[in-house]
Amino acid sequence: MLITALTTFNWGLEAFKWKQLTHRLEPLSFRAAYAAILTGQAVSFSSINRVGESIGKSILLSDGNRLKGVVLSFVASASQLLVTLLVGLLAIIWMYPSLHLQLQAQLQLSEFFLTGFYGILFFLVVLFIICYAAIPFFANKLAKVSFFSKYVFLLESIQTIPKQLLLQLALISGVRYLVFLLQYVLIFNLCGVVIDAPTLMALTSILFLILAIIPTLTLAELGIRGKVSLLLFGIYSTNTLGILAAAGGIWLLNLIIPACLGGLILLRLQYFRKRS
Repeated sequence: MLITALTTFNWGLEAFKWKQLTHRLEPLSFRAAYAAILTGQAVSFSSINRVGESIGKSILLSDGNRLKGVVLSFVASASQLLVTLLVGLLAIIWMYPSLHLQLQAQLQLSEFFLTGFYGILFFLVVLFIICYAAIPFFANKLAKVSFFSKYVFLLESIQTIPKQLLLQLALISGVRYLVFLLQYVLIFNLCGVVIDAPTLMALTSILFLILAIIPTLTLAELGIRGKVSLLLFGIYSTNTLGILAAAGGIWLLNLIIPACLGGLILLRLQYFRKRS
């Protein structure tokens, strides 16, 4: 029950992010923002790495603001990806002494390859942090390029985003991330997988990092999530069934059920549009 309540709270945080981000474009009630988040999950179900979420979120906006909403949604996704990359990198650094040799043996990778991967990952995280903080700057520069002149109306929505709002979005994404980690601690305990909480949260952070990098469909993500979970958590626990059950339970609660609810909202919306 607590894990399910955390799912509701988690998507509530994402709805608050969406409400704050779209306030100057089109003020939304918290209820409308929450519905938009669920429809985003429904549309993202059949897209790679849930990129369709941006389109789904914007469906409930007025006709003239939907394309601008898609652009704004990428900013919200970027804030969550920023936290995922940063915490994942910190987890890798912290777990390096105990995890490095294990992964090298299981994946049959050379020391040079793994070291190079860590270096590239560190560079990309630093670059992503800089790019995220400079989103309005890059939008202003793109608006001056002749190729994007016809799309200036889309860039307007992010050209004037205050840095305080970008920081607020990142902080909310950080809280969401903590909720995800708490869910994993609870469900692993429920499934009888005995791993100490700090190690479990670090491994979960690495799992999130890998899932963010690997292109996958939501429906196919369960298999990848299960394999990566066995690779990481299997180093510290032999409870294979518990690890798979935990990975599947989180996938069901955090992705499938919200997507189904969002689908019902879309069907209801389509029904009323046909009647009108």
